[in-house]
Amino acid sequence: MKRFTFLLIMFVLLGISLFPLLTMFFTAIIPQGNLTHVITEKYLNDFEIKYIRYVKRKVKTYNGAKIGLVKDSPESTQSLKVLITGENQKIALLTNDMDLRVMKTLDFYIKSDNVKAFDMQFYDIDGNYSDIKVEINNDSNKWQKVSISSKNISKNGVNLKHITKIAFLFNTKNATVYLDDFKIKYKFPTMLNFVNVWKENMFGRYMFNSFIIAIFAVVGNIIFSTMVAYAFARREFFGKNVLFLIVLATMMIPPQVTIIPIFILMKNFGWIDTYYSLIVPFLVTPFGIFLLKQYIEQLPIELEQAAYVDGANTFQVLFHVIFPLSKPALAVMGINTFISSWNMLFYPLVMTTSKEMRTVQVGLALFQKFNQVEWPTLMAASSIIGIPVIIAFLIFQKHIIAGITQGAVKG
Repeated sequence: MKRFTFLLIMFVLLGISLFPLLTMFFTAIIPQGNLTHVITEKYLNDFEIKYIRYVKRKVKTYNGAKIGLVKDSPESTQSLKVLITGENQKIALLTNDMDLRVMKTLDFYIKSDNVKAFDMQFYDIDGNYSDIKVEINNDSNKWQKVSISSKNISKNGVNLKHITKIAFLFNTKNATVYLDDFKIKYKFPTMLNFVNVWKENMFGRYMFNSFIIAIFAVVGNIIFSTMVAYAFARREFFGKNVLFLIVLATMMIPPQVTIIPIFILMKNFGWIDTYYSLIVPFLVTPFGIFLLKQYIEQLPIELEQAAYVDGANTFQVLFHVIFPLSKPALAVMGINTFISSWNMLFYPLVMTTSKEMRTVQVGLALFQKFNQVEWPTLMAASSIIGIPVIIAFLIFQKHIIAGITQGAVKG
């Protein structure tokens, strides 16, 4: 019973810890809205408007077609009445550059006494349109529901991302048509948010930039921080303790304080908006020096002395003795440096000026607009950003655990 209770508590705690991650992925696959308000359908127009002049702002007529409002509707109280007096007359619902890629179907109601068929035309921002033939039953003169699939629209090559109007072309003379309750039903779940982030927002370039910066920062810290830490741990020189205290003191200085002198240096070097300004200042970190110094001091010095007896020099001892024995500490420092470099926002925002040099965190911040936040797109981008960090942790997790639980060698 105690074991069952313990396992139950552990699963509950695991669920609580994974809840933010699960909610992030869930929000990333919704078409519109947010976690607490998922929008799976949206009314394009139901004509519940008192004055016809407001309707004419959204509905345009062609070739003499006339429109009006009548108190007749299948689901509400009012619908649009279209009077057709000649051939090739049509009306168009203005959609203001609507994105229909995530649309599953467009549903609406129609009623007519003598119209058996009509054409629906979906126009994109370039003037291209997709023509769909729609047939209805006009014998009963009752409201009929029509569903138009997005697959039928996209067959003709129209750009579903920028739909400006939906037109209805009638070839029947002297006809009366009633239209109402235009509703868009979205695909749910949808992977379009991930596609948009990756293709349309240069996120692939941002990922590449962050990956290059993080890799060089990790490699630089592994080499240079280890060299500095080894000097502090094994060598005796004048001012050693004072210099080490200065290194530790730099960990307490906020980055906002150092950004101005670093920016001036990068500008004098001509490195602004280059990889140099994003990599060079982070090749050595005080945290890496402190962590590795403490770890190297625990290693038995007899191994190094034996290497010197065998004729090895200092660099050979460092690379062939210290590095292999310090793998757990190097793994901890590496994953910490990778995550820190990957999550940098303030520094790349100051040091870069072009889109090509942006990092993932800067690109992620662009989704947060002044008046609103596009939560599905933001969560999709966050999910993509988190994948490299998870992969890095899975690669180094054994060394990280070993570095926490035990030393590499005990004398």
